[in-house]
Parts: sequence; structure tokens; C-alpha cells
Amino acid sequence: MQSRLCLTCDDTAAGYLKAHKAEYTSRPEIVSLPLRLIRTCLAPQVVKLDEARVLTRLGAADCCEIYVDPDPNSQLLLTLLLAKAHTAGLDCRKIHLRHGPLRWGHVDASTPPDAVALPVKVADTHMAAATAIWSAYAAPTPEDWLNLSHEVLTHVPGMHRTREALLDDLPGPDTGLGACERLVLESVSAGQCRVGDIAGVFAQSPSPLIALPQLVALVSYLASSTAPLIEGLKGRLREGDFADDAYAWYAFRDSHLELTVLGRSVLAGETDVVDVRGIDRWWGGTRLKGNTCWRWDDGARLLLSPARI
Repeated sequence: MQSRLCLTCDDTAAGYLKAHKAEYTSRPEIVSLPLRLIRTCLAPQVVKLDEARVLTRLGAADCCEIYVDPDPNSQLLLTLLLAKAHTAGLDCRKIHLRHGPLRWGHVDASTPPDAVALPVKVADTHMAAATAIWSAYAAPTPEDWLNLSHEVLTHVPGMHRTREALLDDLPGPDTGLGACERLVLESVSAGQCRVGDIAGVFAQSPSPLIALPQLVALVSYLASSTAPLIEGLKGRLREGDFADDAYAWYAFRDSHLELTVLGRSVLAGETDVVDVRGIDRWWGGTRLKGNTCWRWDDGARLLLSPARI
């Protein structure tokens, strides 16, 4: 009997597979890989693809299916996994990809995977493209990411959209806002004033970049420092422990937010937030720090280096 392995990009996708295959007499091993690769340090000690749990099992399996969600983090996770498998010399012919047009965790358990996305057999070209994409993302500057060729990107469906979404999350040339900060401020300005409402806006985004724990940390950050962009937040919660205290979370979630004078000025393009507050966060392998940093001018399709600002 063949040993089968199913890898998913998060726990909800694994839940779909477990529910769908519950009645099967022969069930595959299902392993979830809930790694966050956006706005986080990519150092090996921080982002760990558990090789004993994943690559060793992948090598031992007779066949493997990877269930890929359309969001940017899942696309990046696929490239990391294939790049690691390529480096380890694993046989790519046993791997098949299922690129879901929607999140696999949102598929009804009664729906077979073939009705959502047919498997695509991995070839050497997929492995090479994934390695090039991951190397570009993990590089110390965003230049390689911008210069990824159309030919390389086409081997990973959804990667064109992912590249654009991530470029948009670099600080803008005038406001210094990345896509995530901008969406928070725009949501508050438009009347989505509770943290819970903003979480809904992010969840419904066509290319969501961050999950709820990261959004919690971002909202806390925007409401902090001597120059906050939003006000009205009850408490300050962190990414790693925001769910530890239910009462603190409820108060935080139901906070009624408003833009500060500075927040309105930044959103209107009158003030550059990086000039005022500085910046210290990761974009792939690039650390954005200080009062000058890499920026992306979407209108001009131009990457601006710190030396040019």
C-alpha cells in the first residue's frame, strides 16, 4: 500500500481534508504548516520549516499533495517548501500541487478536492522557479523580487498577484505607509471603527497579507508612541499573547477607533509617517529601519533605495 502525505498551508485546510477523508478506509497523513512569512524576520532560528516533521516525511512518502491557498503567505510557503525539497535532493516527481481558487479551509467537507482544483505534477522547472522566488524574497534588498521574470512567476499560479501585493506593502513614496497600515487607516476613516470590523476588512481582502495575530500587533503599534496615528484603543496586545486574556481581548476588539490629527494628515498624503515615527520592520529578508528605507512607487513602477530618498 502506498504511503500518502498531504501538506496544507494552515490548520483550517487540514481540517477540511480530515473531515472530507474521515470515511475513507485508507487515509493519508495530513500535516499543516502554519508558518507566517510576511512582516517577520526570516532568520533560520525564527522561521523554521521542521525538516524532521516535513522533509523527512516527504522523502519517505510514495506520493505527496500540497494544498495551496491563494493568499500571498501560502504562495510564499509553497516556494519555501519546494526550495527546501530541491536543496535536499528530494524526488519532485512524487509531488502534486492543488492550487485552490479559494482557501481550502472554506471548502465544504462534502466537496472532493478534484471538484475544486485538479492536481498538477511538479517538474524540475517548478523546483527551480520556487528556489529563485524564495531566494529573491529572502534577499537583503527588494531588488531581486522586483526583477523576477515573467517566466519564473508563471510556474507558481498566483505569484504575479503576490509579487504586486508585497511590493505594495513597502512604504509608499509620499506617506511612508505600507499596504497594511494604509488599510487600517482607510478602514477607520471609512467608519469601520472597531478592531473587530477592521479584522473583517482584512479577512475579506482579495490578497490578505497578515493574519489576526499580526493585525492585533499592528493596531497596537499604530496607537502607540508619542505620535500615534489612531486613538481610542483599549489596551495594547501583542501578536504572541493577545488571546491569553479573554476580557482584555474583548475590550481590545470592541475598541472604537478614530484617526488622530497625524493619522488624518498621513492618510491625506500631507505627512510622511516614516519621517515622523521612523520604521523598524521586516519585508522579506529586508530590514526596514530608521528614517530612511526602501520604498515602492507604484505609479512610476519604481523601487526607491534609501540612498535616493
